[in-house]
Amino acid sequence: MRATLPQDDPHPTTRQAALDRARDHYVFDNSYHGMVALASVPLHEKADARWWGEAAVALAKLEANKLATKAAGGPRAGLEGYADAYSLIRTPSIVSSWRRDDVFAWQALAGANPVMLRRMTAPLPHFPVTAAQYARTAEPGDSLDRALAEGRLYLADYRVLDGLPEGELGGMKKYGFAPIALYAWQPGRRELVAIAIQTGQSPGQAPLFTPQDGVSWRMARTCVMTAEGNYQGILSHFALCHQVMESVVVAARRQLSERHPILVLLGPHFENTLVTNEIAKKSLIGAGGNMERLQSPTLEASLGLARRVLAAFRLTESAPPEDFRARGVDDVTALPDYPARDDALLSWAATAPFVDAYTRLYYASDAAVAADTELAAWVDELGRPEGGGLSGIARPRTVDEVAALVSRIVFRCTTYHASINYSSFDLFSYAPNMQTAAFGPGPRGGPGDTEAAFEAMIPPYDCAYEAISLFYQIGEIQLSRLGQYPSGHFDDPRVADLLAAYNARLEQAEQAIEQKNATRKLAYPFMLPSRVPLSIHV
Repeated sequence: MRATLPQDDPHPTTRQAALDRARDHYVFDNSYHGMVALASVPLHEKADARWWGEAAVALAKLEANKLATKAAGGPRAGLEGYADAYSLIRTPSIVSSWRRDDVFAWQALAGANPVMLRRMTAPLPHFPVTAAQYARTAEPGDSLDRALAEGRLYLADYRVLDGLPEGELGGMKKYGFAPIALYAWQPGRRELVAIAIQTGQSPGQAPLFTPQDGVSWRMARTCVMTAEGNYQGILSHFALCHQVMESVVVAARRQLSERHPILVLLGPHFENTLVTNEIAKKSLIGAGGNMERLQSPTLEASLGLARRVLAAFRLTESAPPEDFRARGVDDVTALPDYPARDDALLSWAATAPFVDAYTRLYYASDAAVAADTELAAWVDELGRPEGGGLSGIARPRTVDEVAALVSRIVFRCTTYHASINYSSFDLFSYAPNMQTAAFGPGPRGGPGDTEAAFEAMIPPYDCAYEAISLFYQIGEIQLSRLGQYPSGHFDDPRVADLLAAYNARLEQAEQAIEQKNATRKLAYPFMLPSRVPLSIHV
């Protein structure tokens, strides 16, 4: 069945009848806390035996691992015991190095949530870092004023988490934080260095610490990594990957014919997304699910935060170059080494030209875009509050705008999601490194800041193992590979050359990333094209 635009289809009646049937099967239901969802996932969306098989294998491995750990006497007491949780499954790469300050800073560049850095362009009145505090950690000859003038200061500010009601687990209070962390690129050392952490947004209430502050600093780092865990789990992953793509997929199924060239292209990028999200609705964001149990805020607060961030998100402004420019981290002179930026740009430079060339096979002119009623209906539904609910969406007027929109969708459900999802086990499942919630208050800078108080912040072992189980499952399943569409998927012979060129660019990106990883502080494999699936299917 050759892909055609609706205005070129010789069988418009048949095409419209098929679309009408699709709309009966794909119905938006936003009744659960205002989150976009499909009312009922059609059976054919759940029929991938590979998906169910891989999920069953992962669950079996986890059960065997849990039994083996128990048979070995269970975990040791103290922080060392968390490393005992990996009897039969691989040990996360961060276990041996998480205590190091340079590895803490590295995770702002190449961690499980490397999206927070923003260039500091002026002092913040509510974050009063002094020149003396800066000098304690900076290399000789550097100063706070010099680093600010040269654009080498970067903030990770978690103010979006401020004031969220905190939940509890099994009678234990969970703690959340909205810290501000300051980092500086040090030219002589050629690395990003953590300079200071304020554990909250109000300097009168939240103390500020530097790496010279001993256990108080380690506790402040835990405040940051708890904030990372909440931002990653609720926003970067759930809201800005799964929820965004739920809107895209359902609207596309309702408004684009299976013959539409855009749906032909995006079809493999939608595989198993709806069934994955349906399961998440029950096990992740449902009452008593992982979000309520593991994250710091209450379930209602977490979902309210997701709604607010989704309302501010602009899919049409989400390309990697746009994101890095908006955050001020696109200057490779001021920030030479940022793996999450550098690898994303390699993937984008391979993917965007393919989508653009593919789009131009079918839209010979901007007039063809204007005449495409299905495209208009799809984009309208993406932005409709009772539909996809995405903000800032407008009908494309030109071929360039169509390609731009589709490119951003492809990138979000492939490389962006993979970098967040597949890094979770290696960096997020080891509780001493990164927490879904803290179970003790942050540091105050007095005699109460002790090793025991630090360890009390780390989730108890059973809670930590629940996170291990979650992240191991989502990290084990990869059913496809970026650029590798199913054999025979495109029946238009013109696509073959475009695909060949695309895969050649992806191979070049793969080799470039492998070369970089050979000399990086820690390898960052999560944007390797070979490690990126075509769709969000976990």
